[in-house]
Amino acid sequence: PNHLKDLQNSVSAYERAVKLAPDGHPEKAARLASLGSCLFTRCVQLDSIDDLHRSLSLAEDAVRVASDDHPDKPMTLTNLGELLIQRHKKLGDLKDLLRSVSVRKKAVQLTPNGHPSKAVMLMNLGASLLKVFLYNKFDMDALREAKSVHQTAACLTTGPADIRFDSASRWAICCSMLKQSPMEAWQIALNLLPELAWLGLSIPDRHRRLEKAGRIVRDAAASALAAGRPETAVEWLEQGRSVIWGQLLSLRTPLDALKDKDPHLAGKLIALSAQLERSGTRNYADKPQQDSGPSPQLIAEKAFEAAHQRDKLIKEIRKLSGFERFLLPKTISELSIAAQGGPVVILNVSSMSSDAFILIPGMENEVMHIPLLGFKQQYNYVEGLAKSIGKLVGRNTRLKLKQEDQVTSDEQFQHMLSSLWTGIVKPILNGLAFNTPKKSAEQRIWWCLTGSLTFLPIHAAGIYGKEGTLGSKISDYVISSYTPSLTALIEGQRPHSVPPNTFEILAVAQPTASGQIVIPETRTEIKHIERIAQGREIPVVTLMENTATLAAVQEKMKQCQWAHFACHGVQNADQPTESALLLAGDSRLTLSKIIQLALPNADFVFLSACQTAMGDSKLQEESVHLAAGMLLAGYKGVIATMWTIMDQDAPQVAKDVYGHMLEVSPPDTTKAAEALHIAIQKLREGPNGKSFLHWVPYIHFGV
Repeated sequence: PNHLKDLQNSVSAYERAVKLAPDGHPEKAARLASLGSCLFTRCVQLDSIDDLHRSLSLAEDAVRVASDDHPDKPMTLTNLGELLIQRHKKLGDLKDLLRSVSVRKKAVQLTPNGHPSKAVMLMNLGASLLKVFLYNKFDMDALREAKSVHQTAACLTTGPADIRFDSASRWAICCSMLKQSPMEAWQIALNLLPELAWLGLSIPDRHRRLEKAGRIVRDAAASALAAGRPETAVEWLEQGRSVIWGQLLSLRTPLDALKDKDPHLAGKLIALSAQLERSGTRNYADKPQQDSGPSPQLIAEKAFEAAHQRDKLIKEIRKLSGFERFLLPKTISELSIAAQGGPVVILNVSSMSSDAFILIPGMENEVMHIPLLGFKQQYNYVEGLAKSIGKLVGRNTRLKLKQEDQVTSDEQFQHMLSSLWTGIVKPILNGLAFNTPKKSAEQRIWWCLTGSLTFLPIHAAGIYGKEGTLGSKISDYVISSYTPSLTALIEGQRPHSVPPNTFEILAVAQPTASGQIVIPETRTEIKHIERIAQGREIPVVTLMENTATLAAVQEKMKQCQWAHFACHGVQNADQPTESALLLAGDSRLTLSKIIQLALPNADFVFLSACQTAMGDSKLQEESVHLAAGMLLAGYKGVIATMWTIMDQDAPQVAKDVYGHMLEVSPPDTTKAAEALHIAIQKLREGPNGKSFLHWVPYIHFGV
């Protein structure tokens, strides 16, 4: 293959470069190291032990010829340490691991204190020490030293945030293996999240840096629980959930109290926050037009400076009396108010345990804990099922009836929903003493999910088929809603600062999006909404087909309190913020455009399109989907879809939802979950209701 040919050419070029550099040449060490690196890459590609031995020999030569005061010497040493670890993997010789430790100790010694790469050198030394312990389980000294080294790296304020974050999590793991408390280490890791996803970076860059954070946050919460601190577990899970949404919310935080206290500081913060929001949500995928404004490099530099200024300003604000916790992570007493409408269940599945943490109305500062002992054994099965369900229903299109048989597998669904019922939902309902099933449930409950659970239909858990009776499924007891985070739910509970004096519904339909199958029932859907609203004398602004342009839709979203989208939705796995609702022509209302909207009148939106609540598997904690974006834009309630929906079902569901929601005057967003609950019951009783694919995808977010 071409890449092997390129690699061979690189090896030959570096071999010539090494020959051309006599001993004493300032570039000699770097050239030896580069040749060794190329040979190691070839060793990995071809599984060649000869290349591994040779790359190690060259790395040893590079270390030998580089003087101790050469700036690259520490990195040359730490890289030699990595090659020794790789040879140990192949040959199993403990001497290689012990030498890896000794060369990396030298790398640490040669790196000046205060140097940004000191933390990297320490973290790599810690990794070598841990390898020694894991290979030789009786070497507790190696484990104790690994803990100490990772602790030092995590606490170095000059180190890069991602290195310190990794070191803090490894420090915590070492503590656990030493039977010591890991709480300080986890706290430092959690406190580093805002630096890891720093506001000076674009949102796609922040997402990339958070990809590995979710598992660490879930393990930290499980550790807090094991230490007898369920309240801390909830605080940490919230700190680690929807980090970027939380940052954007903080940029939009109302500053009335600060304006009263210090108008000058408030003004500066508003200006810097607005600048950062513009640069963070800018779509870097868009190709810049000629002379269309500043370059991406200049935008990045300005964002970097603005983020530094904002960090300094917030420290200044926290010195004011009464503002000591300004924009700090919420405490359990602040988070408790999320449960004012009913219990909020935070589900955490980690490598250590599976648990439900429940906030209950009226129980401030308290968390109910329910261990999900039965689910621990089922976790790998359900996680695998989450992936297979994604494949099973992972279409971007609203399906017509004849296509359904290509994707459905009711047997798989039935098995999964039964596992969710017995392993998660039933123990929680028992713990809450929700023991009386009803034909028409009234009790609300909110689900805040972590990890792979974010892809699973908790709202549909139950035993179906012949065994299914009243009381064997979740909908017999509660009306389920989801929230991406506790903060998002608290934000949704805030009343509008200025109540609107008129009420309008925006209805958008796009049956013929470019490159997609025609979905004719979207027209029927809009007609149902118009007819119901007309009967209640509520104005509807309809944008259909060619009139549903991006500009028109964005303008009317600012004007109307409610919005309904009947169209194609597409999920973009490579760039999740480019997931979109398809409008007229080639235009798209993307997630990145939605989060730029500030909609002061927004109240409720129904996304009758596919996959509008399907997140990104690499960013399970970040709720990177259209439904969460709508909450961030200001909508208090959202009906969305987990997967593909059927074109012929959508008009009936919309008709039943709006029929119920518009019964009261003025219309009430908090009725949306109940309205969807009733609409889905009707759909299940109809001719297509036996198939899970028809009704399971519909879900409610928010108040």
